[in-house]
Amino acid sequence: MQTTGSQIFEGYKSVGLVSGSVAHMVRYVDKLHERRVVTVCGNTFLTFNDRLRLIETCVAHDSDIQVLTSDSKFIYTAADNEIFGWKYGHKWKSRSFAGCLESTVECLLPFGPHLIATDSENILRVWEIRSQELTLTIPMNPESFRMTCLVHPATYINKILIGSVQGSLQMWNLRTQTLIHTFSGWQSRVTRLCQAPAIDIMAIGLENGCIFIHNLRLDETLMKFSQEWGSVETISFRSDGKPFMATTSTSGHLALWNLDHKRLESQMRNIHSGPIVGTTFIDGEALMVTNSPDNSLKIWCFDQSDSTGRVLYQREGHRRGPTKIRFHGFKGQYVLSAGLDSTLRAFSIFSERLNRSLGVASHNRKLSKKRGNRYDVYRMKPIIDFTAETTREKEWDGIAAVHRRQNIATTWSFNESKMGRHKLMHNRFVNKHNIVALCVCLSCCGNFVIIGYNTGHIDRYNIQSGIHRAAYGNKAHSAAVRGIASDGLNQLVISGGNDSLLKFWRFNGKELLANLTLDAPVNQLVFHKESSLLAVSLDNFYVNVVDCETRRIIRILGPHGNRITDMTFNRESRWLITSSMDSIVRVWDLPSGLLVDAFRVSTPCISLSLSPTGEFLATAHTDDLGIYLWANISLYAPVSLRPLNQEDCEPVLLEMPVIRSDEEDNEEEEEECQRIVEDSEQQSDELMDTQSESYKSPEQLAENLITLSSLPESKWKNLLNLDLIKKRNKPKEPVRKPESAPFFLPTVAGIEPKFLVTDNPETNASAIDTKIRDYLTPLSSFGELIISCHNQSDCNPLMDCLKSMSQSAIDAELRSLSTQSIGSPNLMLYFLESLETGLKTYRDFELIQSYLSLFLKIHVEDIVINEKLKTLANSLSETSDQLWDRLSNEFNKSLCLTNYLRSAIL
Repeated sequence: MQTTGSQIFEGYKSVGLVSGSVAHMVRYVDKLHERRVVTVCGNTFLTFNDRLRLIETCVAHDSDIQVLTSDSKFIYTAADNEIFGWKYGHKWKSRSFAGCLESTVECLLPFGPHLIATDSENILRVWEIRSQELTLTIPMNPESFRMTCLVHPATYINKILIGSVQGSLQMWNLRTQTLIHTFSGWQSRVTRLCQAPAIDIMAIGLENGCIFIHNLRLDETLMKFSQEWGSVETISFRSDGKPFMATTSTSGHLALWNLDHKRLESQMRNIHSGPIVGTTFIDGEALMVTNSPDNSLKIWCFDQSDSTGRVLYQREGHRRGPTKIRFHGFKGQYVLSAGLDSTLRAFSIFSERLNRSLGVASHNRKLSKKRGNRYDVYRMKPIIDFTAETTREKEWDGIAAVHRRQNIATTWSFNESKMGRHKLMHNRFVNKHNIVALCVCLSCCGNFVIIGYNTGHIDRYNIQSGIHRAAYGNKAHSAAVRGIASDGLNQLVISGGNDSLLKFWRFNGKELLANLTLDAPVNQLVFHKESSLLAVSLDNFYVNVVDCETRRIIRILGPHGNRITDMTFNRESRWLITSSMDSIVRVWDLPSGLLVDAFRVSTPCISLSLSPTGEFLATAHTDDLGIYLWANISLYAPVSLRPLNQEDCEPVLLEMPVIRSDEEDNEEEEEECQRIVEDSEQQSDELMDTQSESYKSPEQLAENLITLSSLPESKWKNLLNLDLIKKRNKPKEPVRKPESAPFFLPTVAGIEPKFLVTDNPETNASAIDTKIRDYLTPLSSFGELIISCHNQSDCNPLMDCLKSMSQSAIDAELRSLSTQSIGSPNLMLYFLESLETGLKTYRDFELIQSYLSLFLKIHVEDIVINEKLKTLANSLSETSDQLWDRLSNEFNKSLCLTNYLRSAIL
């Protein structure tokens, strides 16, 4: 028997998963001063920021995670009988803890440098976290004390409090390994222990719904509350100054208790569709995080006048598994998914932030909102088939759906993310039972909806107005209509039914054009509009490919191992991908009619869809809330496909794609990636707690790389436009002379006021000396620096001086080069030589180009009449042209490669 893996597809990621049945955890990252919310989905945990944006995931475990907890450094998970410690999820290696190999872990508690765990054998074990060594084992008698939960009372050094099934509590000192005290309890299973904000006070939740506020030091009960909804699942205290305690139950309700008045303050019902497994009040804020197995995570803000909370942020997916999925959009940016929870959702394949919910199918949406989702009597049955078109979706509804065991079809708007206002049903079905709409199709123009029924009728409606427009025959089929399709030009309507007939109808004329008899009843139709190929799955586990132009069967594909669940064409209609209940996904080559690829999945695939660009294959599976994306390898690497023998081929079971984060956590990643040390395990453990040294990028990565300066554009960009800038900034009116001089200046008495000027011989002599010295030494400090750089053959001091000068100063110094030389062009020659030397070092490229442009603009006449300057200018031009040609070639290579990849993807 030949075993083969998939040559075309490999797992990419999964979408639509948010939370499972494990309580969430809120962590505070000191370095980032941000909070993180961690939830568990199957065999992975997800890390969200304080706005519930997914920023991190972990490497998948071998089995589902059952316990989640953390301390300031690590996240700890337990899956079956294994315990792991994680640092930054997939960014750091996992740390396993040995010594718990035969029993399932039930509780975990980080306790300073130790990790405490209990298992199904009722044994308490303690590990040292750094060395992962088992240091303590305490077996308990399950008949007298069966452990259920652990907690460390605040300020109780080396002590832990343990709850039991029998209802009693025990406090142990782990350092001395002794039992300190036993609390008699309340003869009901302890489900939750929570430390109160006050020292010595502990909240104890019981299975019978009672909550006790108990003083551990005095062993006295201070308060007692009781909720009517059953077992206490979670307990949490507010720490923002309000004396409130929140408790939850398995029914999805939350109770808020006032500890000052010892009464129920308020209650929030049906905040989740399933049991609430985790509640956490954020320290110092009126915010609470909740999660539930209904695949939702919510942050509540308690700022209402009645002390109840409102949803601030939420992330959710399907509460029950999907029934059908299809890519939506011209490039397939979204995956439309209909679920067993009667919702229609759109999941983005790029970012979880772009996910949207189109709402719950309801007979009356307004009354449904008032009643709540849990007890909504107006909720419709789950969607079993839907169709979508993007042509007119911004003008009216662009999605139509039919529901399980219902005779009406509903419309939806993707643009407005809500259920439409039309419910389509013919008058012939009014007050008639056992009428079910089975399939639906939208015309390519986005104007008409065609619906097939179990009675054999086919009706066409206008989706904008909801008016019935046509019926195809008195009764299109003698049995149930199982599939409908229309071509891309609104010329044909194709229908298939349980009577094993495939019929072709004229779209407008409604007359029957042709019949095609098949070998078995039709199960499903999938039409490829560009090639006019129709894939028809039959109940005998075969697929017939029909050419709608010639109306002939051109390929027969099969058999499959079980009932065919879904089919999809690729963009070029070369492949037909099918899924069946035998958990195998097959790829058929239509030109040859042979099986070219197949792979097995863990659970049967009930629906699949290939993106319009061919990049991803999306699959949905039984009893699974997620949607899984598989990457098409053939788009990125050459793939040689060979025909597979269906009888001897045994597809390999592929691992399901895991959740991938689509957000960036740059600060954390940059800081921690530098800590990777390829040394012994002992050295890596020592370096793990130390801070990494800050990395400073060199000024030039390599000598042959063209490097820009780090100066802002304001230092060089406007050098050529200084004249225009000065002209625009020139004041409109001249500066006025003050009417009178300040009173403290000495004046000469007389009719006309004059300033008193005294003749000082020393002052006059110094002025004459200054004039003589300036005449004898005409060079400025900038000119002296140019000569110094020329003599030392080093242009770096000159470039540093230019970087520190303003644009006006640079302009003034360059203009003075010709006047300072007293007719000699030496300074201009030396300056051009410095620029040429700077260009050859490949540094400060944009600065040198700017300085050179300004120099040429000012001294163009001097360059023309002087041969030395002209020769040097020509040499500098050749050097600059070589650098620009080199840059241009590199840019062209990058653009060529980018255009090639873009054309290959599109």
